[in-house]
Amino acid sequence: MDFKTFFEQNKKACVGGLAGAVVVLMGLAAVTGKNGAADPAIETTAAATTAAESEETKTASGDVEAGTFYGKLKLGQPVSVLVLGDGFAKGSNLENSSTSWAELISEKLQKEFSSDVQIDNYALPSDNTVYSGFVMANEIPDGSEYDAVILSFGEYDDPETFGAFYESIIRNLISKCPELSVISLIEPSSVTNPDGHAAANASAIKDITDHYHGLTIDVAKLMEADGGSANDTAASDKIGQNDEGNSRTADLIVSSVKDFAAGAEENIDNSVTALYEKTGQLEHYTYISASDFVKVNDTTFELPADMILDVYGETVTGLLGVDYDYQTGANDVYVSVDGKPFGRSVSEFAGTSAEQHIVLINDEFAPAEYVAVSFGTAKEAESFAGIIVSGNLTLPESYDKFESKDITVLDAAALGELIDDGENAPGGPGSKEESEEAEETEASGPSDGDTKTVDGALYEYFNGEWYEVINDDTGNPNIGVKQQIVETRSAGQIITNKESVHSTGAASSEAAAETQPVAETASETVAETVVETSAYIPETYSAETAVPETAAAELPQDTQAAESIDMAAAMDPNAVMFPAAQ
Repeated sequence: MDFKTFFEQNKKACVGGLAGAVVVLMGLAAVTGKNGAADPAIETTAAATTAAESEETKTASGDVEAGTFYGKLKLGQPVSVLVLGDGFAKGSNLENSSTSWAELISEKLQKEFSSDVQIDNYALPSDNTVYSGFVMANEIPDGSEYDAVILSFGEYDDPETFGAFYESIIRNLISKCPELSVISLIEPSSVTNPDGHAAANASAIKDITDHYHGLTIDVAKLMEADGGSANDTAASDKIGQNDEGNSRTADLIVSSVKDFAAGAEENIDNSVTALYEKTGQLEHYTYISASDFVKVNDTTFELPADMILDVYGETVTGLLGVDYDYQTGANDVYVSVDGKPFGRSVSEFAGTSAEQHIVLINDEFAPAEYVAVSFGTAKEAESFAGIIVSGNLTLPESYDKFESKDITVLDAAALGELIDDGENAPGGPGSKEESEEAEETEASGPSDGDTKTVDGALYEYFNGEWYEVINDDTGNPNIGVKQQIVETRSAGQIITNKESVHSTGAASSEAAAETQPVAETASETVAETVVETSAYIPETYSAETAVPETAAAELPQDTQAAESIDMAAAMDPNAVMFPAAQ
């Protein structure tokens, strides 16, 4: 699962507000990866396994555990490396991103040091700036166990604010990984593209990296020292590098790491004060999911100001950014605050497929009533993932020079009513999606798995009839639906909190009813059930078939662990369904 996919499945679904922030941190801790070649969830498990194996090996051999990235490499121990960057790290100009330097260094480091090297490449494509790295660093959860981070920014970044964002990335990651080793690249476009900012930001990169005892790698200079030239392998845009240039970059990174490791200290003291005074201003941060917004129409979203809070429930003001996907052609995102123009980002994108971009809109963001985010097209709006609000930095005056436009917004009172009614982004009021869904539902009628609540009782549609869903709490801790979110039942199913087993039909339902009278359980347990999804299990359901992954993800960990209990214990009926009274 890559970074964008994770955001689509989690941020758009559940990030907004305090509870959502906790959910996404738990989810991120589970995947600990966004753009790696292998599935990050598997990588996380593998990393934990290899770490445990490594610990056993060290204990058996009597070696002292190495605390740093370089110490672990010298001892041949497993290491985990995070990559944050722009299109140069992503390999945006390459036909196959697997030939990018960020994807090549794992094998090369393993060969050089005999260490198992896990690379999580979370770089975002093309002209994403250091601001995108700032956002992604904030989304890395506490307790992550990266040994090193490789940063590749500078080409697209205004020198006025670059240093504060760059240092903020490092300080944020060090707060989560105290012994993190920092490796910074000065991108080869510092030589190949005089019109960019890579050369202007080079000194800031080196100064900040030195401050945190890190390694700075000037790719173009090392290519020249090695008898080559970054210009010879530059891509057609003069910013990226071709396959050969990426391979040479990977080799230079490995050789630089090897040289640095020879003299690196065994312990790193990263408890240093910030080099840039403005860096501290960026510590206040929040990400508000698009799902928290009211969708005014197909292109515009609106959010009350009192919902812009951090995980501690405190209001956040300052910089505003927007996370969405560029579409081929013109892209336009416009923001108004309390009905007044606030900022706008317009970009022409030549790519053939959509790309995630996290763009800065403007500074001094402090809405009193509401914020509205409006896109140029419905396609752009569909990709809207959320907004980012952080402490303030004074941005260049160019951010204040934009053309305002008329957009449809709701006044604070109307917006508040919709929020209270539970309206949110998907299919919000005035959207084409909402009207089409309503017409489709009315025309087609109910389908198997549809649910409704009547007088506090939950019903599910199955085979042409509505069935009442009744959960039986027998008092047995191993039986009964205890979790807050569970999958709804279709007729004839028997559900425990360990697994889902299909019964033999009406006879089983009657037997279940005899085991626990409905009158004793319906009022107690129906209210405890929150409908999330609906699934019908076919007659051929076997004991070896697991609960769908979506359901498993919603269960508490202790509940999932109980799935290993003997199947016989799960056969006691605890949920039966009866046709609704006509």
